[in-house]
Parts: sequence; C-alpha cells; structure tokens
Amino acid sequence: MIFKQLAHLPIIFKVDENILDQIGAILRQHNLSFGSILVLSGSSFSEQISQRLIANFDKRECKHEVVQNNSTQEVQRLRNIIQSHRFDLLIAVGGGKVLDTVKRLSLLTSINHLSIPTIISNDGLISPIAVLTNEQGKTESLPATMPMGVIIDLDVVNRAPIKFMRAAAGDILSNISATHDWVIANKKQREPINDIAYELSRSSASGLINFSDTNFQNKAFIRQIIYGQVNSGLAMSLAGTSRPCSGSEHLLSHAIDHLGYSEDLLHGIQVGTLSLFCLFLQKKLKKVHLEYAKKTDIPLLPNDLNAKIENQLSEIFELGKSIRVGRYTILDEISNEEFLDEYEKYRSHISSSI
Repeated sequence: MIFKQLAHLPIIFKVDENILDQIGAILRQHNLSFGSILVLSGSSFSEQISQRLIANFDKRECKHEVVQNNSTQEVQRLRNIIQSHRFDLLIAVGGGKVLDTVKRLSLLTSINHLSIPTIISNDGLISPIAVLTNEQGKTESLPATMPMGVIIDLDVVNRAPIKFMRAAAGDILSNISATHDWVIANKKQREPINDIAYELSRSSASGLINFSDTNFQNKAFIRQIIYGQVNSGLAMSLAGTSRPCSGSEHLLSHAIDHLGYSEDLLHGIQVGTLSLFCLFLQKKLKKVHLEYAKKTDIPLLPNDLNAKIENQLSEIFELGKSIRVGRYTILDEISNEEFLDEYEKYRSHISSSI
C-alpha cells in the first residue's frame, strides 16, 4: 500500500536586514507576477509598513485594507471585498491577528498569500491553522492555508517590543512538552507519530534551548527564533495537526483563557511557563529548560502569570482535560488530586533551583 501525504510548503523564505523594499524583486526572481494585489495590515505600525511596501508595486494594481480584528465576522467582511474584485495575491503585513486572518481568507477565497510579519510572537507564522474569535467571543483554531512565501525584515521585527520575541521563545519551548505528550499518546495507541514532524518540532526547541548566546540583542539568536517558528509551522503542516507543537501545556493554557485569567498575557509566554510544569509532570524537566526560561524571562510558576491561577488549579485541570476531546496527554494519566500534589512538588522544586 502506498501512502501519499502532501504539504503545501512556502516557495519563498527570506530573513534579512533591510529587505522590505526588495519584495518586488524577490517575486520576479521566482518568476512570479500578479495583476491585482490586496495588502492587508493592522491600523498602526503595520499600516505604515504597508504603505512603504505598496511603493514596490504599480499603485493601480495594489490596494490596501485594514484588518480590524481577527474575528470570523471580520473574515467575512474582507471576504466580501475580495470577492467583489479580481485579486490574485493577498499580502499580510502585521502580527499574528493579521497573519491568521489572511491565512483563513486565503483558504476561503483560494488566493495565494504572502506573509510579512512585523512581530514574531508565536508558532502560527506559517502554520495551516488560523486562531480566530467566533461570534460568542471564544477563540477557535480553524483550517487555513500556509503562505506562498514569508519575508521577514529584521529591521522591522526588531522595532517591536521585546515581549513579543520573549513570547516567541516561550512558544517554541512548549514543543518539548508537546512532543513528549505525542509519545505518550502513541504508546497508548491513540495516534501515530509523523517522524519528520516530530523531529522538526524537537529540533526547533533544541536549537534555541542550547543556543550559545541567549540574548534578544543578538541577531543570530533572533534568526534562530524565526527559524524555529518556521520549522514548527512546517511540522504542523506535515502532521496535518497542531499535535507536534501543542500538548498538555496548550490545553491548560486554553482553560486559563476560558476562565478569564490570561488578560494582557501573551500566548507564547503563557504556554512557555506551563510547559515547564508539564515537563515536570512528564518526568522530563531538565536544568537546561529552567535555565533557558530564566534567560528569556519566562516565568517559572503559573502563579507568576496571574495570582488567581493557583487558587483555581483543580478547575483548570478538569477543564483542560475536556477542552479538546481526543487529544491524549499527560493530563489523562493522572487524577485531579495527583495533579494538585505534583504542583506542590513542582513549587518546591522551583524554590530549590532558584
């Protein structure tokens, strides 16, 4: 029997300084030309970048639209605009909300898109998943299209607040606990492991955790974060699921979000912190993980994210286990009481390691 699995991978991937003004030339180098382009961005810094980008193209062929938010209603509004014209390329300029919105639009309209991030904060950079807010105000992970290309100008992303890069570093750390959960599920014969996706996810995290100079002022380290984000997206595409980068730490994170304890918290920082505890639950936490978290300023305890979390651990555990039916993780291997006991042991472990 022959198994076929196709992943629609980007054909353009450029990371360099001062390349924003070279986008037209980059497309020509790949023998790509487009008659009508829609640039979608946020309403502040990314809009300024969009206007600079549009100067690369004939303005008669290039239109601009602001993405108001990452809701399903906004996707429908923009979809109506796209369908009333004959655009043959979408360009997303901005952070995760803009990129996710355009990834979803690309799927719904069958139009290729190019991603130009202005912020690097999570592994959704090229993943085939869009995180959107539904009509009830809850977040959903919906199918999307990977970008045709990704162009990252280091001069642009370095202008974003450092917290976003910290979040990116934390999100990649969560690959370690996520892949351990994947192994746990596989041993229980719950699902197979895609070996290449597994190794891509693990190597993304290992490359950062063991980097010689963990410093956000170091452009080589920033490049490593970007490569890690891209490889994480490729891993999810190859697996056909978020499994390589999302495990027990993401389930707990979703529960915390649902209970309203994550206001003003960046997703990557939250899952990075929770990953440390999940690694402890899995008996896989190592000194190098804690050292990496300290260097990247990722909180070691969930209570450092929000003081209310420790008082609601039981509710968070139960909700986390039920929030995504079928995703088997370490949370399915323990009881509520064991979870609480392990958390107390983890607190003691962290206290003795600081």
